[in-house]
Amino acid sequence: MITSIPHEEIRRDEDRSWTTRLLGWLVLPDLPAAERDEIATTLAALEDPRAEAPLTRMLAARELPEAAREAAGVILRSSGLQPSGAWLRTTWAEGDLVLRRHALLSMGRAEADLVEPVARDPAHPLHKEAIETMTFDFQEPRFQPLKIAALEHRDPGVRRVAADALLYDEPLAAEAPLLRAAGDRALEVAVAALNALVYYPSRRCLGAVAALCGHPDEGVRAAAVHCASSLRDESFRGALDHAGPAERRFLLEWMAPVRHLLDVPDEGDRAPVDAPAPARLLALDAEGAADDALATDALIALYTDLDDPWAEKKRRFPDRSRSARYAADRGVLAPFLAGHPDPWIRDRASELLSAWGEREALLGLTRDPVFMVRKSAMYWLGQLSPDPALAPVAWEHLAEPGTTGTHAAETLAAYVRHAEAAESIPRLLALVRDDARDSVQVGALGALAELRARREIAALLPLLSGPPQVTWAVHLALLDACGRLGLHPGRCDALREADNLDVQRALARWFAIDPGPRSR
Repeated sequence: MITSIPHEEIRRDEDRSWTTRLLGWLVLPDLPAAERDEIATTLAALEDPRAEAPLTRMLAARELPEAAREAAGVILRSSGLQPSGAWLRTTWAEGDLVLRRHALLSMGRAEADLVEPVARDPAHPLHKEAIETMTFDFQEPRFQPLKIAALEHRDPGVRRVAADALLYDEPLAAEAPLLRAAGDRALEVAVAALNALVYYPSRRCLGAVAALCGHPDEGVRAAAVHCASSLRDESFRGALDHAGPAERRFLLEWMAPVRHLLDVPDEGDRAPVDAPAPARLLALDAEGAADDALATDALIALYTDLDDPWAEKKRRFPDRSRSARYAADRGVLAPFLAGHPDPWIRDRASELLSAWGEREALLGLTRDPVFMVRKSAMYWLGQLSPDPALAPVAWEHLAEPGTTGTHAAETLAAYVRHAEAAESIPRLLALVRDDARDSVQVGALGALAELRARREIAALLPLLSGPPQVTWAVHLALLDACGRLGLHPGRCDALREADNLDVQRALARWFAIDPGPRSR
């Protein structure tokens, strides 16, 4: 029997002195499931890099209880301790079911050739895991129908995972299927669908969700009320509160079919919007502020020790505001931080390295095996002073299959920061036209506007007449670029029919007053 384990205290303090003991208990053959889950949750909270090797061995040890092996996989995945692409491919080809499940759940966009066939096969024993894997990094249009189709799977567990996965990408094609899923007989599916529908600010969605606010099940009813309230207060009312008089009239006319759900006053009775309260000063007086900054040798000693409580160590880690204090010692600190065994340290180190202008150390971290370290390094590379020699690095990184979502947008921003405009503008134009990642298209449109590429933006205006690939994000970015450059977007007939609040807010800039150029 295991003695009492103070899980809450260990998690709060991130006390890694418990790591070895917890790993030993995790594999006990007769350990009750609840205790194993508690131990796994605590190990995941510790994010101790020393646990990666023993956990990987546990995962592969077929003589251990299956529950222990599965728990080891959960800990590895939740801690961000990612296996290499080569390991994933070998394990997928040769591993048993436990190993294959872990490999599949650990895959990213770079392994789409392995994930996609499983996601296309509803009968595959790991179909659920493939859909779950597509929650992140699979934003491209070709992957959306697979997640949407999974909402109709006979297994409610698959349907729930599909609804969760769709929450992050918000594909327009999923709105109607999610609304159907909100009435699913499996209540966990209905709740997951309602959680995803918070991000669909359409009149259809608001009306349909409002009708579910009286659902007999408490959980579904609470999710419906939350969804309807978010759409009503944060989206619809929020848009009205921040609109000028003409834009408000334009939006109210569009909102007419659901106005009874909004409880907004008539134009003459509109309550004034309070001015925002002045920001509270957060900085302490320099003379009175407590300074617990460490000397360089003490800092190195503190973070060399991977044992004991780490929450306090994380709190004391210096940020950019203290970078000048350590600048004289950056020759020692840069390799120490960039080569630290803990990914958390390498992740936070990029901010300091950027402040010190440590270009080579940052470049090394853009190739780190851990995604969050790579992401942070690329972002901070984009904060360095412009250097054309760095542009090819960011451009090549942008083309890698694992560069998706926000990371892709930040990588593109780093490229634009360092590239010459004569080189970047044609490339940005091509990205808007041809790239399948909407985060890249949106970033490219914003960069073209920033570079005052008026001719190129004008050449892209026909995109406004076309359908969205995944969301309205590209259309919205193009409308924003038009506003920044003083270009009229044209008639926008197709967009004016869109049942989407964000689109109508963007159009109100022109059409609340100006009906658009007349056709000749």
